[in-house]
Amino acid sequence: MLAGIREWQVRKDAGARTAYTVIRCRAQGRGFVAEFAGVETREAAAKLTGAWLDVERDTLPPIGEREHYRVDLIGLAVRNLDGVELGCVAHFVDGPANAAMVVRGEREHWLPVTPRHVVKVDREAGVIVVDWPADF
Repeated sequence: MLAGIREWQVRKDAGARTAYTVIRCRAQGRGFVAEFAGVETREAAAKLTGAWLDVERDTLPPIGEREHYRVDLIGLAVRNLDGVELGCVAHFVDGPANAAMVVRGEREHWLPVTPRHVVKVDREAGVIVVDWPADF
């Protein structure tokens, strides 16, 4: 998805964003390797390792059915099939098999983001229904 976007906003930590034009980009492992115009040395590129990438929302491709951008799920309430509210989505963590949705409420839950566990996402109602026991 990112490979088709020609300008990335790059920021380190809480710093200011810098726009870079992407010359080449490819997926590698769980991340990307990109070549930016103006970043010509290995040392300059190394300074960008681990940076955050921001892209304008209108440059993102449309999503399909049962697809969601993670940023749209942050803050939504999470309930299980029994109607027990587990908390709200705080953030996501990528794991070796799948991503985990970190839900914070009375306690913290790390739920696998899989079709089996994420039953329904209702962004209009602000709720995600999951197949996950409250006591796990």
